[in-house]
Amino acid sequence: MGPNYDYRIHLQKRGQKTILLPFSEVTWSGGRQEAKRTLEVKLHQGRDKFWPDPKVEEGDFVELVSFFTGSPRSLFSGIVIDLNKNAKGDISPVAYDYGYYLLNNDVVAITTGEPADRLLRRMFEQVGIPIGGIGLMPPVEKQVIRGKSLWDATADILNQVYKTHGVRYWCWIENGKAYIGTQRGQTKRWKIEQGGALLDASRKRSIAGMRTVVRVIGGDDKSNVLLHEELDSAGIKKYGKLVKVIEVQDKNKGSAVSQAKQELKNLSKVKDEASISSLGIDDVISGTKIEVYEEFTELKGIYTVWSDSHTIRPGYHEMKLQLQMEEAGA
Repeated sequence: MGPNYDYRIHLQKRGQKTILLPFSEVTWSGGRQEAKRTLEVKLHQGRDKFWPDPKVEEGDFVELVSFFTGSPRSLFSGIVIDLNKNAKGDISPVAYDYGYYLLNNDVVAITTGEPADRLLRRMFEQVGIPIGGIGLMPPVEKQVIRGKSLWDATADILNQVYKTHGVRYWCWIENGKAYIGTQRGQTKRWKIEQGGALLDASRKRSIAGMRTVVRVIGGDDKSNVLLHEELDSAGIKKYGKLVKVIEVQDKNKGSAVSQAKQELKNLSKVKDEASISSLGIDDVISGTKIEVYEEFTELKGIYTVWSDSHTIRPGYHEMKLQLQMEEAGA
């Protein structure tokens, strides 16, 4: 007996009862660099009692429910943001989860170099978004945040931490609350391999974005001072000089050295990208770890899902995953 691919879409208007929404296809997707998860539903204009008129409107509440394990489990809940229709009678509402509010609330903040977690908490509280969990984080540079959405400001701060400390934090929404950490929590690690659920796999390596030299400069409009230059001697010998210049306000020599070392460590790698498609698994979304085994692409180990797209039809579920390769073999 095959998997129980039983999924349902619930629609609720304010102050009304929840109704079941017949669908022909659902795309459920998200990524580590996206503020929100998205649900796109394909419907047909209702013509009879078997396929009633859905009467979907912007702002309606939509929920994707899975019966894969027998008991109902909510995979997605959010509100309809876009509504598309065509002359054939096709209707396609697009809903976002509560990460939508990260994109559509601007923040203003000034920091003199406090820990990143404290700054992030202040910004989330400023717009009233509930926090599920933010762990302790290193400090960020002095800055003024103005004219940015909460999501863009958060992404900038997390990118600063990665560049200076080499730790990749990310932000996600779960059960209507914001979380920031290095890894999404999970209770089970799934294995996807050839001869099993795996349908296809591809892998690409590139040095297009590589740098073998990092120079840190400080100064003003009239002059620039070289504070430090960090070299990857083996990389220069193999690939030639590929220079990245960083301009900083702080002329502290020690700070310049540590920043150059970390930036070179981040940029001196061969970029390794991989994607797979497989039979769908409800638990596998961006931020979760999976085991993958495919002989020809040499995908053998544990990887973090960078982005995911699940296609669901009545009785069928397939997913396509982009993998974060720096975690290979971890």
